[in-house]
Amino acid sequence: MKSNFYPIEFDFTEFDVQRVPYQDGLLGRLRQEHNSTHSFFRRGDYIYISPGEEGAATIGETARLSIQQEPQVVSSLIKHLFFRAVKRDQPDLQPEFYPFRFAARRRELDLAADVVPEPLRDVLTFKRITEVQFRQNESNAEQLTFGMLVNHRYKWRLNRTCQDLAETGFDLVGREVIGIQALDYSDGVVAPEISLLGPVQRIISGVATVLTNEGPADYPLHELHLHNSRVNITAFLAWNVGEPRADTIMRTIKELEARQLKPDVVMSQIESLSKWLRRLEYRNQDAFGFRISDRNTVTAPTGFSLSEPSLIFDISKTRQSFFPSQGLNQHGPYSRSVGFSLNAPKVLVVFHRQNASIFTKFLAELRDGIPQHSFFGNGMVNKYRLTSMTYIIEEIGDYSAAAYLAAIDRGVQKLDAAFDLAIMETSADFRNLPNVDNPYFRVKSFLYMQGTVVQFIKPETAANPTFTIDGIALQLYAKLGGTPWTIPVDQSVDRELVIGIGHTILRDSQYAGAAQTRFVGISTFFAADGKYLTNSRTRHVPFDEYFATLLSNLKDALDRLSSEYSWSPQDRIRLIFHIFKPIKNLEADVVAQLVNEYPQYDIKFAFVTLAERHPYLLHDDSRTSGKGAFVPSRGYAWPLGSRQCLVQLVGNKEMRNVRHGVPTPVLVSIHEKSTFLDVQYVVQQVFKFSRLSFRNFEPIYTPATLLYANLLTRQLSDLRSIPGWNAGIANSQLREKKWFL
Repeated sequence: MKSNFYPIEFDFTEFDVQRVPYQDGLLGRLRQEHNSTHSFFRRGDYIYISPGEEGAATIGETARLSIQQEPQVVSSLIKHLFFRAVKRDQPDLQPEFYPFRFAARRRELDLAADVVPEPLRDVLTFKRITEVQFRQNESNAEQLTFGMLVNHRYKWRLNRTCQDLAETGFDLVGREVIGIQALDYSDGVVAPEISLLGPVQRIISGVATVLTNEGPADYPLHELHLHNSRVNITAFLAWNVGEPRADTIMRTIKELEARQLKPDVVMSQIESLSKWLRRLEYRNQDAFGFRISDRNTVTAPTGFSLSEPSLIFDISKTRQSFFPSQGLNQHGPYSRSVGFSLNAPKVLVVFHRQNASIFTKFLAELRDGIPQHSFFGNGMVNKYRLTSMTYIIEEIGDYSAAAYLAAIDRGVQKLDAAFDLAIMETSADFRNLPNVDNPYFRVKSFLYMQGTVVQFIKPETAANPTFTIDGIALQLYAKLGGTPWTIPVDQSVDRELVIGIGHTILRDSQYAGAAQTRFVGISTFFAADGKYLTNSRTRHVPFDEYFATLLSNLKDALDRLSSEYSWSPQDRIRLIFHIFKPIKNLEADVVAQLVNEYPQYDIKFAFVTLAERHPYLLHDDSRTSGKGAFVPSRGYAWPLGSRQCLVQLVGNKEMRNVRHGVPTPVLVSIHEKSTFLDVQYVVQQVFKFSRLSFRNFEPIYTPATLLYANLLTRQLSDLRSIPGWNAGIANSQLREKKWFL
């Protein structure tokens, strides 16, 4: 097993460094006066100084520090020495400082070079971008190991200003543009800063009016560049060569990119680049220096494999299977053993009359099964041990929102009650409509407000359901509030809740300066065995009110759950919080404050962040063929310290297509303020929760805690613009149902 982490080696345990007490404005002045010979950075109450050139002046006092005790200072020195060493070797390089990024110079690493027409070569490029970051991992002896991480990706660049484009006749109106700004003292050393400003409203006499977040603003065209989005690049190509050829070029480059991003190619290029970086000299004039090792292997017992959980289909835990669909066929769903109130669901079905034969056949197959189907031969009624499944069908003559709502109203009048479930025909054309006019969102809003969950089905899916119908039935059962299966838990006297916390930011736009004025917190609650208990959401509040509102929201949910599950004084309670992003102490303090609200219980908590985007890669060089070539097995884990671990949630066997890309491991981190710090337990739990999506039968990239919070966030965000939508009413109707799947 390999990684893209290259350890850094030192010849000393203590080092000397220059520093001066921090003062407002001093850092900027020092950089302006001495940037060519020194590097400067602030840590705490000091500005630290690294003399990079021979004969550089001594500035400030000299302090002796320990590598292990001052990791932030060491980390900053590493970054500055790395930057200077690379610049000495490649003076013409203009990288971004950190993460350290630069574009490849070799022609073969510009995937557009041989594909775009001759006049556009070197004008429009799609080059490999190398990114270098530095991290410190904790060894088994609780010693920090510093290291370099290398990654690659590809990025478009159009080497023309908006003035150049306007002079050739390219229409910039409506196109998003960027501004580029270089600091005076770093011009020619690092890449300039880039800001996405907004779309061009009009152009008069070489000046563009751009719709920014502060309102319309005028910029000279020569100061602007076209935003390198795929839409803009495709439009530029189409203007030059026509739409058919532009589409062909873009498809060809996408295929070339897929080949370059294959695991073995990526690792080969990383190792080749690391050879260059390892031969450079990293040392300043204070004698602080380091070497980059070539040891990027991961070996046992450093890395280990988690055991796949056996899924549980009854409350006694005697009915188990490693294979969920087969387990349901053999044992029925878990909910059957604990009592399920919707064993005879009333289902409203709406489809266009021209697709009547397609949908009526599909409905029969959904209820009764497809003969000779490997997993769905007996249909949803038998598989999920329902007593019946009653359809009330309404047809529409067009795909307008009004037609759908009228059909729903007719169905409700026939039943004279709200439906348990609705199945609606959908169209690919809906995605081009604004939310407020989109039948997809109008129907969802209307039905959710009545407490009815809904599933949308495309006609082509209904016509050929062999490969999808089993997963559709799974989603329907989960949306109705059923629990198809649970996961095993270790015997413990502790009561445990697993809580996923997500949030959405309501901002005006994605452009520079956008005000992030309103926040909504989303929480999902699970039992330790993966049973979905409930969800809750905060109000739309300003950022300075968000944490107090989140605290109140969590307390309300815990009050309800503690009453429903009969918590007793002195009970040991374990709260495991899952959150997407790295958290700050302020957020951890919210949880600590929440714990203080329950002095009658003995509460331990872990605040766990799960990062899908991080610089670490794992590469299994023992698997050299097949769809999952060079991808580690699902469950492979690599601890990065006592509170951090990488875990592969989707592995080589789960790869369905070589063009799907490389599934990266999830980085699991326990916040230092947590009172429950068993990282192996937490990682195993995250691994188990990746089997609980109920969107399909496959393991997922994230545990259900965060998947559900993310799906809730997305749907609530989409439905905000629908007239009459009230999230509070809908949530009270559907709180314990997985309606968002």
